Amino acid sequence: MSIMIKLTIAVVVLLGLTACSSDGSAQTIPSAGEYEVTTEDLWCQRGTSRIYGILYRPQNAGSKLPLVIMAHGFGGTHGNVRAYAEAVSRKGFLCYCLDFCGGGNGSRSDGSTTEMSIFTEREDLIAVVGQLKTLPEVDNGRIIMMGESQGGMVSAITASQMPDDILCLALFYPAFCIPDDAKRRYPTPDDIPASSSLWGTQLGRTYYEGLYDFDVYTEIAKFNKPVLLLHGNRDNIVDISYSQRASETYQQVEYHVLQGAGHGFSGSSQTQAVSYLLDWLMRQALNESTAVTSAMSASNTGTTHTLSGMVASSGIRGIVIRNGRKYCMR
Repeated sequence: MSIMIKLTIAVVVLLGLTACSSDGSAQTIPSAGEYEVTTEDLWCQRGTSRIYGILYRPQNAGSKLPLVIMAHGFGGTHGNVRAYAEAVSRKGFLCYCLDFCGGGNGSRSDGSTTEMSIFTEREDLIAVVGQLKTLPEVDNGRIIMMGESQGGMVSAITASQMPDDILCLALFYPAFCIPDDAKRRYPTPDDIPASSSLWGTQLGRTYYEGLYDFDVYTEIAKFNKPVLLLHGNRDNIVDISYSQRASETYQQVEYHVLQGAGHGFSGSSQTQAVSYLLDWLMRQALNESTAVTSAMSASNTGTTHTLSGMVASSGIRGIVIRNGRKYCMR
């Protein structure tokens, strides 16, 4: 007998609540209303390299606020995640959108694209977390990472390195395919050229070195806190199978497959992604376990499905794992 459990997510609407932050001081819970938001340039430092970013600060939202650090994809800039930062900050979250060092041709941070790799970008994020924690308005117990594509991959491997510092993790079509793609292009490290071009971005050997012995799923499994995972079923850059495997790897994951969405959300798929993100962030910031309810329905077909097979063939949109139990989402 196979059991399919349908998950219903309730939208939590809470106004003007206060609670205790991780350091014992008073905090203001993000409300369901809209805050006015100001932005400012904020530079961070990794060694001798400067990292550019924009801080989105909701006005009159409280003295201790959750912080969402948003990471762009390959060849991009902070502008690629602007829509998410604007939506999230209006709900009372601080947001920081950075340019990775050498992360793209339009990056305002130091460094060249020929010096960039997922590992240098991981070091960028570690440095950013360390410096933003010193801001007086940041609740250090509620630092959240969010990344898209390569930025999702980098956010995931950064969170696994510093799980005590990260409350939860949001990944949009994360590029867990990068090691496999590297091996397809260059079967051995000796095949890596001194320089190459990918989608108009010049790369050096450093981009590919280190990927050949890197097991991304072993690495990301070290992060055992809540994860939001979104992927479009028409993604032709990062095959959805990589996210399906991640959904089975993470211990606590809310996984949504966006029907008709490709690599990079826009239009209705971006609207849907924002909705999922806001609902999930509010629940994580509130630690509101009662926001999620489930109803069980049993099937007598006698068919056993693997998780990936269920997602691919049974009309199930995703998988949620809570307290070690797997839930199928229709």
